[in-house]
Amino acid sequence: MQVEAEDSSPELRDLVEPATWPRMRPRFILELDCSADCVMDAMRRGVAHHEKLIEGQFSERHVVLTLPEEELRFWSTYLNITVEDARVDPVAGPRPTRVLGVFQPRPEIWTAYVFAIGILMLIGVFSVMVTVVQLTMGLGAWGLMACLVSALVGGLLYTSTLVGQGLALGEMFHLRRLFDGYIDDARGAGECTPRTAADSAQL
Repeated sequence: MQVEAEDSSPELRDLVEPATWPRMRPRFILELDCSADCVMDAMRRGVAHHEKLIEGQFSERHVVLTLPEEELRFWSTYLNITVEDARVDPVAGPRPTRVLGVFQPRPEIWTAYVFAIGILMLIGVFSVMVTVVQLTMGLGAWGLMACLVSALVGGLLYTSTLVGQGLALGEMFHLRRLFDGYIDDARGAGECTPRTAADSAQL
């Protein structure tokens, strides 16, 4: 599933690439003609203003947006935002402030999912090795069954992520709608002027 944002002006460009296969963690990229500090300040003000609708965990250039704790469910989604300063690339030239967003499950669920996929991959590789040895020795290739079972379980796990996205679709649009409002506030702020990385006190 790919989440796209409305392009309200040339200054706010959503660079979401069309996905040929559903993403387990839908993502988007925005390029803004304003400073990273301005974007972070706008998100802090917005989260404080909408404290009953959204919660945020902030660092210098990173924020995690979620629903209030009492509204979180097993399938609830988190919106991870990373803000990169505007900078001048010696080859490509000036690059505006960039905002990277990723929707993902609760951290403990994502960690368990990655661990399970890793175990299945190990089982699959080991079963292929056993199958090759069995075929070389002229034995029955029963080891291939473990590989097929691993692939089946992996497919079921992948499908479960898509089901979880479907259950959390309303939350994803809720978080994205509030986030887009904060970006609009950042663009409209009077002090919102592009700054290069060398001018940023955070770097």
